[in-house]
Amino acid sequence: MLAAVPAKPDVPVRRQVLSPLRYPGGKRRLVPYIAALLRENDLQPGLFIEPFAGGASVALELAALGIVKRIALADLDPWVASFWNTVFYDCDWLCRRVETIDVRLATWDRLKHTKAQSRRWQALACLFLNRTSFNGALHRSAGPIGGRAQTSEYDLACRFPRHRLVRRLRACEELAKDGKVAWVRCLSAEHAIRDARREATEAGETTFFYLDPPFWAKSSHLYRYRFFDFHHEELAEALRWLREPWLLSYDLADEVVELYEKHDVRRANVELLYTGARRAGYEELVITNQSALPSDTKLWHTKAEWKHRRRATLRT
Repeated sequence: MLAAVPAKPDVPVRRQVLSPLRYPGGKRRLVPYIAALLRENDLQPGLFIEPFAGGASVALELAALGIVKRIALADLDPWVASFWNTVFYDCDWLCRRVETIDVRLATWDRLKHTKAQSRRWQALACLFLNRTSFNGALHRSAGPIGGRAQTSEYDLACRFPRHRLVRRLRACEELAKDGKVAWVRCLSAEHAIRDARREATEAGETTFFYLDPPFWAKSSHLYRYRFFDFHHEELAEALRWLREPWLLSYDLADEVVELYEKHDVRRANVELLYTGARRAGYEELVITNQSALPSDTKLWHTKAEWKHRRRATLRT
């Protein structure tokens, strides 16, 4: 049975959007929910690990809010790992490139087909293509915003606000300067879990794993590295034996429920906000090995609901 507990009013409010990446299925709206889960289960992790880093919005904001002491990021895509290593430890170079790069189709084509091996150029390709490709997808089939003809209402540069990107890059760099970033590695989730467990044990450090794997559906059209059915099965088997605290977020799929139905876990459906052509709620599945889940599962509000909440706050 799901152990539901009432949400408390002191859940930290998200300070700002830190991630410079537009990642498919980004989870920044889960930040208050995960913060509540940590508090309700009396968890104060010294190391918060995202083995499917992607845009890393959850880890970044929890670190910025001081809810977790340090974060560790891993991703199987070397472009993503190179991006975060460059953001944290070579930010000046990346900021200069963002400020000066020519945002046009010829640049998009060159980076789309690059075979760059250096960390810096993989990082630049990751950021540029993420910000200028449809839905932020890095998959080889993803096209440029505005199409090849660039006749759309939205052109290639519409999601590449240079000054805002530089501010976000610098905010992420500050986390590393403040000692809040433990490491970034190009690893599979299973290897990231293994490394984090071993190193945390040696250091006597508490951990929490937040896993946001590619969706069961449509992942083959979003990412550079596909996640097949057997990958989902291997992850479920790895989590079966993981005793450290963890939380997993997924798309609603019967196959996912079936994979975890024999685990000693709790699950709930949470409603997030889809911000595509129209703003609307959609549900995802969260699964955890912790005993208590927050009862508030609607993680977005309409303008009318926000006005009602503000009026209620002023009356108290």
